[in-house]
Amino acid sequence: MSYINGFEDYLKAKDKSINTVSCYIRDTKAFIKWYETRADVGIERVIELDLVEYKKHLQGSGDEVITINRKLASINSFLKYMQQEGIINEVISVGVIKDKDKKQFKGIEDRELWKLRNEIHRSGNQMHICIIEILLQTGIRVSELVNIKLNDIKISERKGSLQVIGKGNAKRTLPLNKDARKAVEKYIEVRQDDGSDYLFMGQRGAIKRNAVNLILKKYGERLQIKVTPHMARHTLGYKLVRKNIPITTIQQILGHENIVTTNLYTRTPEKDMVDALEGLEW
Repeated sequence: MSYINGFEDYLKAKDKSINTVSCYIRDTKAFIKWYETRADVGIERVIELDLVEYKKHLQGSGDEVITINRKLASINSFLKYMQQEGIINEVISVGVIKDKDKKQFKGIEDRELWKLRNEIHRSGNQMHICIIEILLQTGIRVSELVNIKLNDIKISERKGSLQVIGKGNAKRTLPLNKDARKAVEKYIEVRQDDGSDYLFMGQRGAIKRNAVNLILKKYGERLQIKVTPHMARHTLGYKLVRKNIPITTIQQILGHENIVTTNLYTRTPEKDMVDALEGLEW
C-alpha cells in the first residue's frame, strides 16, 4: 500500500471531490489486495493481463455494471499516476463494460413513488420525510445531501433556496418548492440540536451517506420497492423532461458539467414507450 498516499495526493491535486477520492482509494486498495493474492511480484510489475483477469473477477462479483466500471476507472487512474511517477514504464489500462441496459429508465415508477412517499410521510419521522422530499424536489446527490449545513438553507414565507457543493467543489443554488420548504421547516422544529452546523443529525452526530441509503432501503423493503438516493435523482430528471423543461435547465439543476450526462438521467420508462405505440392510429 506504499503508493496509496501518493495516489491520494494526486487525486486531490486534480480537485476531485472527497467522495470521489474516497471511492478511488477504496477501489485501488481492493485491486492491490486481489493482485497480491495472485502475483509473486509487486504492483509495480502489473501487466495488462492482470487487469483483464481482475475485470473478469469483478464481472463475477454480482456488482452492477456501473459499479464495476467505476472500479475499473479507479484502477486506470491509479496506473496513470504510477506511470507519471515513473513507477511503471507505460500506461496500461482496461476497457470498461458496455452497459446494454444503460438507456433504460433508472428512476422510480409513478405508482411505486406514490406508495413510497405515503409510507415515509405516514411514519411521522420528520427527518426521513425531509430527506425524501429534498432528494425528490431538488435531485441532489446523497453526498451533497449529507453535507447540507443550516446556513445553506434560506426560507421565507413564499420562497426558499438551498446551496450545495457538488463535484469538483462546484457550488450551485437550487430553489426549494413548497413541499421541500414545508418538510425542512417541520424537521427543523424537532431537529436534535447538539451545536452542529449540519442539517441532518442522528444520535451520533451528522448522518453519513450510508445512513441515508439504509433509511430508504428500510422503507423500500416494506413495500418491496427498490429505492436509492440515485434513483430519486433519475426520477426528478425524467419528471422535468416530461414537463418539457429545457435540457440545459435540467443540467443546471442536477449539477452536470456535460449535458450528455444529463441525457442519461432522463430516459423514458418502458411503460411510456408502450403507451405511445399502443395509442397510434393510422
